[in-house]
Amino acid sequence: MSLSITTRAIDVGYGHIKFSDGRHPTSQIIRTDSIPSQSPIARPSVKLGAGVMKQRDTFLVPVGGRLFEVGRDVHLALHGKQETEVMDENFCLGDAYAARLFGAINYMVPNLPADVIDVLVLGLPLNTYRKHHAALAKRFVGEHEINERGSKIQIKTCHVYPQPLGSYMCYLATNPCHEKAPLALSIDPGYNTVDWFVCQGMSANDSLSDAVPRGMGAVLRAIADDIIKTHGFDATPVELVRAIDRSLTTKTPFELYGQRFDIEKHLAAGDDVVYEAAQAIKNSIGSGSDINVIILTGGGASFYAKAIAEKFPRHKVVTLEEPALANVRGFHMIGEKLAKSLGQALKMSAVATA
Repeated sequence: MSLSITTRAIDVGYGHIKFSDGRHPTSQIIRTDSIPSQSPIARPSVKLGAGVMKQRDTFLVPVGGRLFEVGRDVHLALHGKQETEVMDENFCLGDAYAARLFGAINYMVPNLPADVIDVLVLGLPLNTYRKHHAALAKRFVGEHEINERGSKIQIKTCHVYPQPLGSYMCYLATNPCHEKAPLALSIDPGYNTVDWFVCQGMSANDSLSDAVPRGMGAVLRAIADDIIKTHGFDATPVELVRAIDRSLTTKTPFELYGQRFDIEKHLAAGDDVVYEAAQAIKNSIGSGSDINVIILTGGGASFYAKAIAEKFPRHKVVTLEEPALANVRGFHMIGEKLAKSLGQALKMSAVATA
């Protein structure tokens, strides 16, 4: 008897939506991708491209009686001063979160057998995990309409974990332990918060795990303010933050007003935010003498690496490969473990009823 169980993972962050799309059929590498975490309100049947114009790479997603536009080219749907950031702690239960999650699922559809996800794994920052993980896990079980065309997918089970746990699992996959799992401090500089998570295997130390609102969003705003002040631009910080983020994420030149500017000289403007976060972690962890390894992950890993190394000079600090996608890779691995257990249970049930 052969049972195929489909696993997917989505990490709807404040800055980017990261997601897995199964494993490559030949290499077996977990396929991952990300799109901007923005979802402006759209008009029904809006024409995103016509004639010789290229259709922009987005989807129209219906949630709560409104249409949201989500996707890789969402910046083309925004006007200069439009705010699409949702930074409050109830974000994961709102319509914008659902729209962004369904936007990611639209990109998965070509590789989804029968439009079904058997095991979906999501992540939450530590400052909202304790409060919302149970409600979030229940929210997405069932059938959902994911775009204006009426396409539907079914989610059979949903599991929610603290975001840094995904990176810990990712670390274990490339650093297998033959005895006991290492006691690790996993640090995840996200867009809104910097999370840190102390765990050994799947057992967490809640008293040493926390979050502080000193994430990459605050770093980018400090850099934007410095650029505006230095050059006397009349652009808003909102406009510049998006442009800076795209430049750093895609490793492309930073451009404004059709001209290129050297962004490197302004990056130090975010140092105060970074060091405040590093100090908060140090205050929480102390010397960390019992910690075996410090794992640095998330889109802001390179910005925070120096400050973390300075605060913990005796520790080995490991920055994961493709750190922005490490959490979702780890969540996919957790999903596969859950799927394996589910598959064994289904086989036993089938045998019992045969």
